[in-house]
Amino acid sequence: MERPKSIIHNLSALDGRITGSFMGMPSVKESSEEYARIRLEYQADAWLYGTVTTKEFTAFRKPLLIEKEISVSMDDFVAGQNAGLYYVSIDVLGEIGWESGTFQKPGRPDAHIIEVLTEQAPASYRAYLRTHGISYILAGKDSLDCKIACEKLYRLFGIQTLLICGGGTINWTFLQQGLVDEISLLLAPAADGSPDSVSVFEQSPYLSASIPVEFQLKDIKRLKGDGVQLIYTTRRRV
Repeated sequence: MERPKSIIHNLSALDGRITGSFMGMPSVKESSEEYARIRLEYQADAWLYGTVTTKEFTAFRKPLLIEKEISVSMDDFVAGQNAGLYYVSIDVLGEIGWESGTFQKPGRPDAHIIEVLTEQAPASYRAYLRTHGISYILAGKDSLDCKIACEKLYRLFGIQTLLICGGGTINWTFLQQGLVDEISLLLAPAADGSPDSVSVFEQSPYLSASIPVEFQLKDIKRLKGDGVQLIYTTRRRV
């Protein structure tokens, strides 16, 4: 199968948390700057985020859907090709409220949006995406099929390198389906400890069981502000 090279790129506390109040601590600021710098240095064609993270980026805005019954084909929809950068949004049920086909956030380059849906996403949501010029692909019937998603991202959009930027559930799902080649984990000099904070890897409720994964250390880099970057390649599943 032809697919992009897939790299998980995350910033976490020393206890593995990737969300929480520790993110606002002064000691983490430099680690966050290093994370953003390295993300750009990868020169990836696309950055991929899970539903929860994207909802945060879009201020939990809900899509305005046409309530009447509507017919939309089950074909993939390509609204933009040869973009400088793609924002890949995992949105299995069709819940994200976009305002245009371009993701814009201060401090980041603009990116064309690609929604990754399953067949559970309603026709009204697919029509909504088409109206707003947002690309989408279907990857799975009832749950996300990462292999189908990666194959389509490669074939339809020419994506060669894909950065998986979280959250924890999407990281683990791609890893469990054998679609992760490398991990770039930045450790900030702080800890969170909250049981409510998300960790680097979280099992999805759609996975009946998880298989442990081993990695091989590729490199360690000391970063400014007492942070470190650990780079691993995926070795094998136990």
